Amino acid sequence: MDEIDVIENKISILDNQIEFEEIINIFLSDKYSEDEIQEMDVLGFRKEKGSQINKRFSNIYQLDILTPENAYSVFNVKDGIDFNVKKHLHRFLSHKSLTGGTGSIADGSAELFEYISANAVKNYLGTGSKTIMVGEGKSRLTDVRLNEIVKELYERAGSFDNLPERAQDDGVDFIAYKPIDERNIGSTIVLGQACVGKHAEAKKEIKKRWITEYMNYYIGPPSTLLSVVYYLDETNLKRVHSEFGDAIVFDKGRIMQYYKPGDDIVLDQKIINFIY
Repeated sequence: MDEIDVIENKISILDNQIEFEEIINIFLSDKYSEDEIQEMDVLGFRKEKGSQINKRFSNIYQLDILTPENAYSVFNVKDGIDFNVKKHLHRFLSHKSLTGGTGSIADGSAELFEYISANAVKNYLGTGSKTIMVGEGKSRLTDVRLNEIVKELYERAGSFDNLPERAQDDGVDFIAYKPIDERNIGSTIVLGQACVGKHAEAKKEIKKRWITEYMNYYIGPPSTLLSVVYYLDETNLKRVHSEFGDAIVFDKGRIMQYYKPGDDIVLDQKIINFIY
């Protein structure tokens, strides 16, 4: 994890004011010796990291709520109903990027992240987009369930003969799709997989059966997508895109940008409740 990611995960935009100087001091003391810190330009370091944090929120997350003061000693956090859920979402993603998948089934964060990811991807696709949940909390994947999915997508059923035993979702947690028009034929389809673990390598490519067997797509093959809780810079985005079968990748930045509060009030409340 890069320095800037460690520092960002230490801040909470649920606070009205972030004591950024204190956060930087704690970060430096955790990483460097006192002699090394004495040799550093601590003020310059704090300004650099503060500027990076501010740009990340305003440019990548498109959440312009941080106002720095006194050479980035503090950040004031804007309030407002439109920010409320996304503040909690940021805390959730920061928490999971630190803890990874540990306890994610028991505490419900794995299933919660699937719904968060589906919301973000649906809103990325735009007006009229829909989602189908396949993974956590759903019954085991069966030919009956696949037939239901095929009918909802208005695609053609393929072969269900190779369903593996005990397969819950066979590598697809959710499907986001957007009909081209009311005839529904030839929708834009994204097969999504959500990973609350620290590393994308923990997830395997989406099973080819979803692409080559279960459905015969009018427009195909569908796109595949990996959603992760941590932030990826440009270099790591390229690497994960490639390693995950050239899939679309939604990281913390893209989820923060595209998650739309109010789409599902119950989901919004679950995000808020998780932090407490």
